Amino acid sequence: MTLAQLRILRAVARIGSMTRAAEELGTTQSAVSHALRALESELGVPLLVRGNHGVSLTAAGRAVCRRATLILAQVEALEREAAAAREQERGSLRVGAIPSANVRLLPPVLRRFGDAHPRVRLTVMEGSDDEVLEWLETGAADIVTVSAGPGAALPAGPVTRPLAEDRMLAVLPAGHELGTRPGVRVAELARHPFIMSTGGCEPLITALAGAAGVGLKCHYRVRDVTSILAMVAEGLGVSIIPELSLPGHREGVHVVPLDPAAGRTVLLALPADPLPAAAAFADLAVALTPFPASG
Repeated sequence: MTLAQLRILRAVARIGSMTRAAEELGTTQSAVSHALRALESELGVPLLVRGNHGVSLTAAGRAVCRRATLILAQVEALEREAAAAREQERGSLRVGAIPSANVRLLPPVLRRFGDAHPRVRLTVMEGSDDEVLEWLETGAADIVTVSAGPGAALPAGPVTRPLAEDRMLAVLPAGHELGTRPGVRVAELARHPFIMSTGGCEPLITALAGAAGVGLKCHYRVRDVTSILAMVAEGLGVSIIPELSLPGHREGVHVVPLDPAAGRTVLLALPADPLPAAAAFADLAVALTPFPASG
């Protein structure tokens, strides 16, 4: 008994004609007839009633066809899973990342994924939350990291998975009067020239200021974290930066938690029907950075 025989039996039972079943299966009527006679001989029972107006199943044929349909459904599911696994092991995967995730969270994930899937070509694109979400929406990226502040809602569509919790920290010049505090209020930062990060955190920082009932004196608007730290170190102002965005070495600045504490969640966002490689990347990322994780 072969899968080809079972497929032929299923097609003939559905169509009621050996000739049309042969056309659908891309074979000849004689090959269909031969396969079915061989199956009947092997099973020892007639499966079909052959007449001038086509063929129909015997009682035994109906029982065998039901079982054949179940077997073929399992085989076809296995073939789909194998095809998905093959697709996962080749092709490309485009990852959109906000800067903080690209600095602290993604490097070990990228290395481990590359080791496990050497035939997948990885491309990483860095951008703000709005940019990476646009890339995901337009298909320019297959999976992205985004951040969301307390109570923030992402646009409908992407499937999100929490990756890490990230504290917001006040960044002050070394020796600043607020640097010895265990915590700094946003209202206290508002009394000093402020260097606003435009790399994606501006809406959250603005919301924190609004909740504190103050407006920030934004003397500078800077996208790159390294530039912000250099400007703070020169005494040009103070800032608020996510902890995950801060490099390990930060000479000339002092960081202090906000009071009250404030933070955001870093998430992975995927399409509702992601590429197998994107789903595998998400599983690995979540496994390597168990939620919550910060510091």
